[in-house]
Amino acid sequence: MSSSTFASGSSNSSGNSKASVDFARFARETFEKTYGAPTYVAAEARRSQGQDKVISIEYTTSQRDFARDSKRKVAGHMVLGIDDGSTTATVLAKGVPADAGSVSMSLRSPVDSSVVAVLRTASKTERFVEIWHDGALAKSVDVSSVHGEFYVDSTFGRLAWSVSGKSIVYAAEKPEYDKARPEPATPDNSGEEIAGDITDDIIGGVAGIADPRCYEVESDWGETFDGKRPPALVVLDVSSGAARVLPPPDGVSPGQAQCLEERIVFTGYKYAVRKHGIVYCQNRPTGIYTCDFDGGNIKCLHSGSVRSPRITPSGKGLVFLSTTPGGPHASTSELIYYDLADESATTLVPIIATPLTKQQTVGGTQLPAGFVGIYADQLPGEPWLRVGSDPAREVLVFSSTWRSASVVLTLDLLRRELALQTAADGTVGSNVLGANGDIVIGKCSTPAQPEMLVVGEAVCKADSVSIQWQSIGKPSKGSAQWQVLRGEGQLESVFVYPPAPGHDTRFFWTDDSAAARPLAVVPHGGPHSTYTTEYNALAAGLVQLGFGVLLVNFTGSLGFGQDAVLAQIGKMDTLSIDEIQAAASDVHARGEGDRKRTVYVGGSYSGYTGALLAGMAPGFYRALALRNPVISIGENAAMSDIPDWNYAELGLEYAFDAPPELTPAAFAAMWRASPARLVDKVSDPLLLLVGANDRRVPPPQTLSYFARLKASGAPAQCKVYPSVGHPLDSMEAERDSFVSIVRFFAAALKK
Repeated sequence: MSSSTFASGSSNSSGNSKASVDFARFARETFEKTYGAPTYVAAEARRSQGQDKVISIEYTTSQRDFARDSKRKVAGHMVLGIDDGSTTATVLAKGVPADAGSVSMSLRSPVDSSVVAVLRTASKTERFVEIWHDGALAKSVDVSSVHGEFYVDSTFGRLAWSVSGKSIVYAAEKPEYDKARPEPATPDNSGEEIAGDITDDIIGGVAGIADPRCYEVESDWGETFDGKRPPALVVLDVSSGAARVLPPPDGVSPGQAQCLEERIVFTGYKYAVRKHGIVYCQNRPTGIYTCDFDGGNIKCLHSGSVRSPRITPSGKGLVFLSTTPGGPHASTSELIYYDLADESATTLVPIIATPLTKQQTVGGTQLPAGFVGIYADQLPGEPWLRVGSDPAREVLVFSSTWRSASVVLTLDLLRRELALQTAADGTVGSNVLGANGDIVIGKCSTPAQPEMLVVGEAVCKADSVSIQWQSIGKPSKGSAQWQVLRGEGQLESVFVYPPAPGHDTRFFWTDDSAAARPLAVVPHGGPHSTYTTEYNALAAGLVQLGFGVLLVNFTGSLGFGQDAVLAQIGKMDTLSIDEIQAAASDVHARGEGDRKRTVYVGGSYSGYTGALLAGMAPGFYRALALRNPVISIGENAAMSDIPDWNYAELGLEYAFDAPPELTPAAFAAMWRASPARLVDKVSDPLLLLVGANDRRVPPPQTLSYFARLKASGAPAQCKVYPSVGHPLDSMEAERDSFVSIVRFFAAALKK
C-alpha cells in the first residue's frame, strides 16, 4: 500500500484514526478561536490640545501568538472623536501595533507629558531605564549591575515620577551578593598586627570566599515569584542617570511606590519567621510607609492588611484599601483616607456585612442601594478624575465586584458619595484601566464578547458625578447567550449556553432540545473569588462545542457581603458542595441541561470540591477534569506557600509571626475534610492536570492520589506540565489541557 493510499484511509502513518486526529484538530482550532482574543492590560487617554472632542489613546494588550507559541505584549495607539449623546466613539486614526515585549513598565512625566520613562528588559541579564522626549530616546541607563529583575506585578511593581519630574522610583530585585572568586596574589603580611576581631562581620566577597550572606535562607514570596530575590525600591536621578537601591526596613518588602513632594509612599509587606505566599492573598500583614528619597527617615503611617496607596491630586492625603488581617485570603475591603497633615485615618467606605436594601449613609458616606462592599485587589494606577471648577473636588474611580458583575464605581471625596457608574445586572462586565482629567479609559466584555475598550466622560454637577460611556469600535457578535441564575441564600450562577445546535456543536449536541444539551459545571477556585459576566475563554470554548456552562458562585464568593465570605469558614467540605449540586440540579430541572450528560471542570479549590464530589456523589458526573486540586489538606499545609489557608478555611487558628505546629489533632481535622480519604469511593472518570512547579498546591499530593486511584481500579488519567505553576498558564499547558479536557469528555459521554 502506498503512503498516500494509507493516509487517505481510516488511519494515518502513525496508526491514528483520521476521525480522532480530525477531532483533536477541531478542539485545538476551537481553543485558538476562543483563547486568541487580546486582553487590555494598560491604557491611557488624553484630550488633544485645543480639540476637546478628540482623544488620543495609547494602550497595551496581551495576546497569544499561536505561530510563535508565545504570549506577546503589544502596544497600540488610536485617535478618537467623541460626540455628546453618542454611545460609540469614532476612530479617526489608528497606528500600527508594535511589539512591546521588552517594555516592563512606562509612565509619562507629571511635569512634561512629552517625557516618558521606560523600564526595559533587553534580556535575562540586561536591564535599562530609558527617558524618551517627544518620541526620541533622550537617555538610556544600564542598570543591569545595580539590581536584579524589575518587579512589574500588581503586588510590588509600580513606576512613579517624583513631583518635580527629576527622579523616578520603581521596584526591582535586590542586588545579588558576591559569589566566591579567586583571590589575587597578595604580599605576605604575616608579621603585621591584626586589626579588629576574627569574628567581625564580613561584607562582600573577599579572601576568595563568597559574601557570607550569599547562601543564607532568604525565601521568595511564593507562587508567581518563584526564585525571585526580595524587592527593593530604586531611585534614579533623571539628569545624571545615577541609580540608588534603597535599603528596605527590617522584615519588610517594599512595593507600589508613589511620590509626595519630598517623600516616597509605599506598601510594605511584613514578614517575621517566614514569607507567606502573597499573590491572590489580601490578608497579609502590611503597612503604608513613607521614607525620604535616600531611604532614610522611614515611618509607618498605618498597619493592618493594607495595600494600593494612591495620593490625592491635592497631595494632602492618600487613600488605600484595607482588609481584615488573617482568616480568608480575600474578603470585603474598606477604603481609608489618610490625612498627611493631621496624621489621621478616616474610613470612607466601610466593610459591608450584607447587601444594602436601599440607599443609605453609613459612616458618613452615602452608599447606593444594593451595595455589597468593595471587592478589588488593587486600585487603578491613575484613579483620579478632575472634574468641575472646584479644585477641592477629588473623585476616585475604580472597579469592584458586585454580585456576579464587575462594575465601575466613583467616590466623591468632598461630598462623601459613592456612585455606581455601570450596570450591575449581569449584562456586561466593566473595568477601569485609568483616568486623566475628566476622561476614563476602561474595558468591557460579556460571556459572548471578548474585551473591547470604552471611553467615558465624567460630568460633575453640584450634587452628583456621572460618567457617559462610549464604546470604541464594533463589538464582536458571539453566538453565546447567558443569564444569571439565583438560588437560595447567596448562591448565584452565570449560565452560558449555545442557543441552538450547529456545525460546531456536532460532536456534543445535535438535538434541538435544550434538555439534551450537555452541561459542564464549573465552580470557581479560591474559595473566595467570583465568576462575573466578563468573557471567560474556557467557558466560551466549551459553549462553542455545544455545552451549557454553569459558572457557580457559591456562598463564600466575593461580591455578596462579608457575612457571605465568613459563612464558608469551617464548612469548606459541606456548604459549597451542597450549593454546587443544587445549582446543577436547578439547571436540570429547568430543562436546560441533560442530567445524564453532566460533566465537571474545577481548579485549585474547585478541584478540591470536584475530588470530594467524585467520592461523595458517584454517578452524578459522567467525567471530572481537575486542575491542581487540593487533595490532602494536611499535606498541603506542610508544603504550600500559603499554609495559613489550610487552617483558616477549616476555622483553625493561625498566626503569621508564630506558625503553629501541624499537630496530630490538626492533621486529623484536615484529613476528615480531604478528598484523599474518599479515594476508594471514586468510580467516575477523572482527569488530573498538574503544574510541576505549583507552589500553591504542590504536586505530590495529586500524584499520590493518582497512584491510589489506579490501584483501586478507578478510570483516572494524569498529566503533568513541566515548568508551569498553579494557573497552568503557559501556552502549551493551556492548549494541551483544553484539548485534553475536550477529548476526555468526548470519550466519557460516548459510553
